Amino acid sequence: MKAQWQTCCAALGILVAVSQIAIASEANNAFNEGTRFYRAGKFKEAIAAYDRAIRAAPTAAEPYYHRGLAYYKLGQTEAAIKNYDEAIKSNPKLAGAYFNRGNAYYDLKQNDQAIKDYSEAIKLNRKDTEAYYNRGNAYYDLKENDQAIKDYSEAIKLNPKYTKAYYNRGLTYSRSDQLDKAIQDFNQAQKLNPRDSEVYESRGLVYRRLRKFDQAARDYTQAIKLNPKNAESYGNRANVYSLLGKYDDAVKDYDQALQFEPKNARIYANRGVIKFCLGKSDEGRKDLHKAVELDPALKEKIAPLLSGSKPSCSKSE
Repeated sequence: MKAQWQTCCAALGILVAVSQIAIASEANNAFNEGTRFYRAGKFKEAIAAYDRAIRAAPTAAEPYYHRGLAYYKLGQTEAAIKNYDEAIKSNPKLAGAYFNRGNAYYDLKQNDQAIKDYSEAIKLNRKDTEAYYNRGNAYYDLKENDQAIKDYSEAIKLNPKYTKAYYNRGLTYSRSDQLDKAIQDFNQAQKLNPRDSEVYESRGLVYRRLRKFDQAARDYTQAIKLNPKNAESYGNRANVYSLLGKYDDAVKDYDQALQFEPKNARIYANRGVIKFCLGKSDEGRKDLHKAVELDPALKEKIAPLLSGSKPSCSKSE
């Protein structure tokens, strides 16, 4: 009996092994099919395939992880997080799951949780440039400027041609009133990507704060060339022209800005002030009334002009 039992057990072992191989094969086939659908942008079909892979191999991390990616692509962020959770339970060292869960939390504006996940991803992969960059963005949103700058700097160290990291670090320096450093970063971003209108726009704002109005105007002009339908660039250049005493040019830019944003109260208000400076008081009052109509919150600031006070129209030096 003993010999027969051993033979029976051996046969059972073969059956179990064959069964496991079949399960592994089924899971792999379903997983690979899901990956093909995912790459083709067919995310619902990918999820269905990953469902089959999970049923065949419920403890495997990768199908959960990739199903999470597919849910994320469909904008189902909560479902994506649940899948990343399962992937991490199965494999606590799956750096990509932490990184992408961090992205999902970031989208939900849960920045503290996002930072925790990016930090875990960085622990698992110290050379993950995107994890440093994205954690920097989360710190930026929390107004933790020093931490954001550190992360952008680390991303730049890992990838010296990382244009977005220079740009965002420039924004952070600007917000921290480190204006010269902001200019340096925007300069580098501009060298790496000379066709990014936002770089010129942001550098122009810093030049204006530094009272370098001619340089600011040049940057806004370049931003307009690259993105000729951006009302903000016209409005900002108009503001600089006003400071330079170029009131006719300012009015032309305000006119153009209103072509793209006809309900922008502040543009009406600014144009109204400049029309007063040009001696066109009736037109100025008309613009100011329109500004208050669009945004009643401006009434307190505009009231003195509507009551007869004159704006300061001297050229800024």
